Amino acid sequence: MSVAGWITERAATLVPRLSFPAASSLGRGLGAVAWALDARHRHVAESNLARVFPEIPASRRRDIGRRAFEQAGRNVVETLWSSALDDGALAEIANFEGCEHVDAALEAGRGALLTTAHFGNWELMGLALAQRGVPLNVIARPVADPALEGLLLRLRTRTGARVIPKADAVRAALKALRDGESVGILIDQNTVREQAAFVPFCGRLAATTRLTAQLHLRTGAPIIMSFCVPSGDGYRFVFEPLRPGSGAGTNEEQVEELTAAATAQIERWVRRHPEAWLWIHDRWRTRPLGEEEMAPQSGVAPHPASGSPANGASRR
Repeated sequence: MSVAGWITERAATLVPRLSFPAASSLGRGLGAVAWALDARHRHVAESNLARVFPEIPASRRRDIGRRAFEQAGRNVVETLWSSALDDGALAEIANFEGCEHVDAALEAGRGALLTTAHFGNWELMGLALAQRGVPLNVIARPVADPALEGLLLRLRTRTGARVIPKADAVRAALKALRDGESVGILIDQNTVREQAAFVPFCGRLAATTRLTAQLHLRTGAPIIMSFCVPSGDGYRFVFEPLRPGSGAGTNEEQVEELTAAATAQIERWVRRHPEAWLWIHDRWRTRPLGEEEMAPQSGVAPHPASGSPANGASRR
């Protein structure tokens, strides 16, 4: 077992003994330390924030970046804490808004495409949905460390969710939707050009997975945008149906229309709560044909809680 795996395994036995507010506070503290020490990822976050919010003072952007690191720290510790999640804890830390849209979609029998972003604690939102009784399948990309992968798998599935390996994503997701279940997909990270729709995100075209739109067009499963919004020591889990596309044009045109609409909904929440998004990702690296590929920003590495639910074929 690697050193990182051993430390994480030990932490996973200790952190659940804390209260959720204490775990959140510990996570914030670790995130603040990472902000102070991790110059590489701090630079990426500051560069992305300057690109998206050029109109606000640099001091304000730095504050957003620091708080985003604190949220990332929360995500790691709260995910380790999640083996303590039960109905009582869920009632204390979570406020569900719009879950009737999820219930209605599942009752209709076509399944639901729960489409989300690396926003707030997306891992905890999946656990909470499964705890609530939603039949959830999450598309995930394995992490390289077998010990960490085993721990993540245990945590993600302990409330009843199932994990779909990225390599088997389309076939398994289609089966789950046709069985009337939900499929969770993150669509807010860079995707290889061959699998991308280039749609506007925060003022620049971004290579975005087509997977949600393709699954919707093949199955009729409604797309429900899902957001984990930090709220004090807890979260609001917000569910908003995506309006169906116009139905006009070719299949590819409909895929692009739906992908753009879903991405625009993510952008609205990122602009409302920028401290909740994962700014350390090189989101705009892959460019459309004819536009020069952007160089990686200081060798960006994945966030520890984000070697996690996959976004199609993301490229970091």
